[in-house]
Parts: sequence; structure tokens; C-alpha cells
Amino acid sequence: MRIAVFSDSHGYRGRLSNLLMMLEAEGPLDAIIHLGDGDRDLYQLGVDLPPVYQVSGNCDFMPDCLLQEVKIGGARLLLTHGHHQNVKTDRDRLHRLAMQHQVQAALYGHTHVQRMENHCGILILNPGAAMDGHCALLEINRLGAVSAKLY
Repeated sequence: MRIAVFSDSHGYRGRLSNLLMMLEAEGPLDAIIHLGDGDRDLYQLGVDLPPVYQVSGNCDFMPDCLLQEVKIGGARLLLTHGHHQNVKTDRDRLHRLAMQHQVQAALYGHTHVQRMENHCGILILNPGAAMDGHCALLEINRLGAVSAKLY
């Protein structure tokens, strides 16, 4: 499965659209994840979208979903914007949360800085800010193993 991961689009729908087209040019997307601060931007693009999973960020008007655990293609993913986990200071709280939820990957935004690391077998991923032209592609194989690439 191929999953586009965005965060922090902050209304820059043109950049978000360009990133989406770039990822789709490499192959069809099975899902899209948006990690907040622009949680409505995808829906305002006016295009057909695969299933979308999203959480709200600190700049979204209706922060109704701040943390979400989803299962996609056999992998369990933890989605958060990250401001409640203080990811600008460190990622310790996010690491502990990911281990408690027993997920294969924890995805966050908020810092606008791309980051990918493996913590105790859990992929911790920040796609960077879509408003700055950054995103990630998450791939889940048939066994539920997760890998990612930053753009």
C-alpha cells in the first residue's frame, strides 16, 4: 500500500496539490494522512481522493480529533499533530505513547521539520510542512511492515 503523509499545509492548497500530484505520478495512492494545521485543505482541492485519515492541529478551527490510531493494510499507525506531546522539545512522550499503543509507526507534524527515526522497532515520522513543499510516502507491505520516504 502507498500512503501520502502531509502535515502543516496551513492553507497552501497549491503546494499541497503539487505534492499530491507528484506522489500520484509515481503510482496510485491507497490512502492519504493529514497530521493537522490545514485539516480541511485536502477537501478544498476539488479532486477525488482515496480514503483520508486526519487529526487536528493547534491551528485548526475545530480540534475534534487530536490523536487517532488507525489500521491500514495490516499496520497499526498512531496519528497526532504533536503539540500535546511537546514534540518541539523532544519526542520522548510520543515514543512512550507509540509503545503503549503497540503500533508499527507514529506519525506527527507541528515542528515543520522532516524527521524519520526508528525507536524500539517503531517508525517515528514527521513529513515536514506541506506549505514548505515537504511530505512523505508511507509504504506498507503484505506482512504489515512499514517503511517511508521523505520528499
